[in-house]
Amino acid sequence: MEIISESQHQKSRAADVSWIFEHQQASRNRQQAQATQLRSQAALGKPSWFSELHRLKHLEQDFAFLPVGWHGGKGPMFYGKDHPTTPEDWTTEALTIDQLLSWNRTPYRGIGARTGLHTGPLMAFDFDGESSVDFACEIGLAPWAFDTWHVHRDNDPWRLKVLCRPTLDQLSQLPLGSDGSIEFQGSTLTKPKDSNKKGEALEVFFFGGRQVVLLGQHPDGGNYHWPPGLGPEQLAPPPQAWLDYAVHIAKEVHAPKRSGSRPSSSQKNGTRRLSNCPICGRHAGKGGSSLWCDETTKGLIFCMEGNTFSAEQAHGRLTSNQIVQTARGPYKFLYSKGDAFVFAPQAAGAK
Repeated sequence: MEIISESQHQKSRAADVSWIFEHQQASRNRQQAQATQLRSQAALGKPSWFSELHRLKHLEQDFAFLPVGWHGGKGPMFYGKDHPTTPEDWTTEALTIDQLLSWNRTPYRGIGARTGLHTGPLMAFDFDGESSVDFACEIGLAPWAFDTWHVHRDNDPWRLKVLCRPTLDQLSQLPLGSDGSIEFQGSTLTKPKDSNKKGEALEVFFFGGRQVVLLGQHPDGGNYHWPPGLGPEQLAPPPQAWLDYAVHIAKEVHAPKRSGSRPSSSQKNGTRRLSNCPICGRHAGKGGSSLWCDETTKGLIFCMEGNTFSAEQAHGRLTSNQIVQTARGPYKFLYSKGDAFVFAPQAAGAK
């Protein structure tokens, strides 16, 4: 990672602070201009952030959007008869924008999205406090310099998320963990916690067991919002400096622990990495490649598109509900999500 000189850092940080407050003021002005519309929505019992949901419509096929507000916090709201309260349940769920607009469980605070390889793919850089922004400027990751999708809070300029969508080439640069996965989450502590305040850090999330809140109310007060010109329409791949930092964090996360303990081959997001994908044949070892295909606890297979192995190379052009024959029996092609083709096991003879 490149280290910025002190003079460059001060200029960068000053620009960054100015940029944050400028976008916050612009956001407040825009919210005031929408006051009549928002009052009308409130009269209908809808929160003000509903007016922005239509801007996510073009992403709903690739992203896993979730209603958040579990126990009044930021957790996904999947529970009840069809959604037991075990923490892994939400990691295979997703709602459309129309479903989110009609979601009627309370407390419904906002919208989240799963990060990681199979949904988007979506990578999030989470700035948690003034010291994290300061640190980012020092290593050349000033948020104002990256025009992509940003999620800010209207009552705290030092807490924001910068979202990006890595390309296939960039995904290939991420290191493999011991389970064969390129997914990870990690952070750099930039200010230790004390008796009165929690610590601050620059975090990176690229893990199917982690979701980030995109829009709505924060449990501690304030609202999440997208600064003008930095909404979901601007979602972009990370610049090289940002990717280099993500690779650095991933390597730290994947490094063997001193205890010598070995992590489980099952990922925490309710999936396991396939060492021999029945759909495309991807495998490790001679003639193989990195392992990217996953199988969920419900039997769904996320078959990743690659140059050497892919579902359509193995079975031709796929259409929804098409049955493909594999060594493990028939599978039905459901849909594609990002770079993944999703299949479900099909009982023999079923149509």
